Amino acid sequence: MVTFTNLTRAPEIGANSYLLKSGEHSVLLDAGMHPRLDGWEATPLMDQIPEDLGAILVSHAHHDHIGSLPLVTAAHLGAKVLMTSGTAALTEPLLHNSVNVMTRQRRELGRTDYPLYTHRGVDDSAVTWEIANLNRPFRIEDAPWEFVFHDAGHVLGSVMTEIRAEGRRALYTGDLNLQRQTLMLPCQRPGAFDTLIMETTRGAQPAIPGQDRTFFEESLLAGIRNTFERGGAVLLPVFAMGKTQEVLALLHHARLEGKIPKAPIYIGGLGRVMTEVYDRQRSLNPRQHANLRLIPEAQPETFDPRRLPQLRLRAGHIYLLSSGMMTPQTTSHTIARLFFPREHDSIFFVGYTEPSSPAGILREAGQGSLIDWGDNREVPIRCEVRYFDLTAHATREDLLQWTCQEVQPSRVMLVHGDPEAQAWFAQQFAQNRPGMQIIQPPPGQPVPLFTQTP
Repeated sequence: MVTFTNLTRAPEIGANSYLLKSGEHSVLLDAGMHPRLDGWEATPLMDQIPEDLGAILVSHAHHDHIGSLPLVTAAHLGAKVLMTSGTAALTEPLLHNSVNVMTRQRRELGRTDYPLYTHRGVDDSAVTWEIANLNRPFRIEDAPWEFVFHDAGHVLGSVMTEIRAEGRRALYTGDLNLQRQTLMLPCQRPGAFDTLIMETTRGAQPAIPGQDRTFFEESLLAGIRNTFERGGAVLLPVFAMGKTQEVLALLHHARLEGKIPKAPIYIGGLGRVMTEVYDRQRSLNPRQHANLRLIPEAQPETFDPRRLPQLRLRAGHIYLLSSGMMTPQTTSHTIARLFFPREHDSIFFVGYTEPSSPAGILREAGQGSLIDWGDNREVPIRCEVRYFDLTAHATREDLLQWTCQEVQPSRVMLVHGDPEAQAWFAQQFAQNRPGMQIIQPPPGQPVPLFTQTP
C-alpha cells in the first residue's frame, strides 16, 4: 500500500512537503520553507523523512516549495532530485539569495541559528539535481511506482506530478493555473485520476463575475495612465521570480500597443537575474511569446538600492521592485516611504499579499489612512493604493469545476491552503460529489494514497 504523509507542520500555506511511501521505498514531493516563520520552525517535519529516501520531486521554484531542499539533500545523500530545466535554472539563484537573506538576519537580528545552510550547501545540492522532461514517464530505480511531469501553468518550469502505482493514478497539483497569464500558458489537463492531491490557496477568495484577468490587466494599465497624467510615479511590489517577468511582459506589450507611454521601468537585481533565466529558458518550457526576450526588448533598468538615500521619484517612472510582501529592509518596503506623502503617486499590488505582512497591512489600510511602517510611529498614506488580481493560481471556481468535471477523483486530499480555504473546498466537494472521499491530511500522519477496496 502506498501512503501519503503531509510534512507541512500545520494545515496552511507553509513549508510544502509530502512523503510517499510503499514498503521500503519513499519519495518526497517538494521541500519548502514556511514564508511567515523563521529558523527551524519554518522547515517541514524533516525527522519523518526516511534515511533511505529514494528521490525528491520538485514541482516549481517558489520558496515555499524549494526553500529546504539543501537541508534535505544534505541529510539524504543517496536521494535523486528531479525537476524541469526551468525549475533548476530558477532554484539555484533563489537558494543562494536565501543564504544571503539568512546571513543578513544573523548579523542584524542576532539569529545564531542562521544561515540554516550555506552557499556551499546550495552548490552541493545542485550537483544532485537531474532534469526530467514533461509528459515522459520516469521511474526511481526498482521502486513500485512511475511518475510523469505535466505543465502546471503557474511559473516557468512548474509541474503537476502524476503518480502511477497499484494500477491506479494520482495527481499532485503543486501550484497550478487553469487560465492564461501574460507569459505562462494554462496548465495541461491530463484527464481523470483516482486521487487528487490539490492546492487550495484561493479557497477563501471568491472570484467576482466579469472581473477576469483581462479586466484586471486593463484596469492596471488605466491606473498607470491616470497616475502618469497627474504627474506621478508607480510602485509595483512584486516577487523577483514569476510576477516580475509576468508584469514586465504585460507592460512591454502595453507600451508597444500605445496603452501606456514608453515609461522607464526599474527592476531589482534579483529580478534581473530571474528575468535573464526566463529569457534563456524561453523555448525550453511551455510559454507564450516564446521569442520574446525581456531584457533586450523591454529594456528594464536595474535599480541599485544604494541610490535610495538620494533618490527623487520622477513622473512617468515605474518601479517594479521586490519584495512582493514588502518585507522590512527590502527595496519595495524602503522606497514606499517616498511614495506615501505624494498624492499624485501610486502603489499598485498585483499578487498575493499575506494579510499580516507590510504589503497586506498597507493594502488593507489604503489611501487616507495612518500606518506604522516599522518605526513605531504612524505615517499618513496620501498616495493611491490599489489591488489588481493578476494571480498565478487557479481560482477556486475553476478548481472546483475542473476537479468535478474532468479529474473526477474518488479521493481528494486538500493541501497548501489556510484552514478557511480548505474548508470551502471540503464543503463544495461534499455538495457536488457526494461519493468522493475528502481528506485534509493531518501533519505527520500517514494516510492511504488511494481509496481502499473492501
